[in-house]
Amino acid sequence: MSTKNFILSLLAGTSILSATALGQTSNGKVAVLNYSAVIRQSNAGKKLFAEFEQKVNAKRTEFEQKTNEISTLQRQLVEQAASLNPDAQRALTKNIDSKNTQLKRDQEDAQKEFNEMQQEIVRQIASQLRPVVAKYAQDQKISLIVNFSQEVFFVNPAIEITQEIIEQFDNSATGSTSATP
Repeated sequence: MSTKNFILSLLAGTSILSATALGQTSNGKVAVLNYSAVIRQSNAGKKLFAEFEQKVNAKRTEFEQKTNEISTLQRQLVEQAASLNPDAQRALTKNIDSKNTQLKRDQEDAQKEFNEMQQEIVRQIASQLRPVVAKYAQDQKISLIVNFSQEVFFVNPAIEITQEIIEQFDNSATGSTSATP
């Protein structure tokens, strides 16, 4: 036997022993979890997202009022075009353009703020959720929990643990969260 073949045989034997030892320490049990569903359907998530929706709705109402104000000014410009002097038309047009520009900026700022708020809500809940998932995995002797919030072609319902995690998270002491994201 050449030295090269001996080393390859030795490496293969070592790999088999390592795999056998790994198999003895892990039962290979796998579960799947819809992380997004846990975040949105847990009591903490429902509370924080309800507060978030209130803020979004308040901004939406504000933007609707500003849009109506701009529409009123545009109608005024069209209806009074014949009676307004050129300076008044330019001033009204400038006012409409200015309000449109400001509305767009406000909407962009609000969208950025809302994205940051959503990310903070997810981070806040995720930090409280991790220990619950880890304990569940340890208690159930699960070796791997896979997040299937994204597209998945098939999941055997027997290994899907989303509802159990939601219940444990809601019942855990860490499941209570403050209302401020």
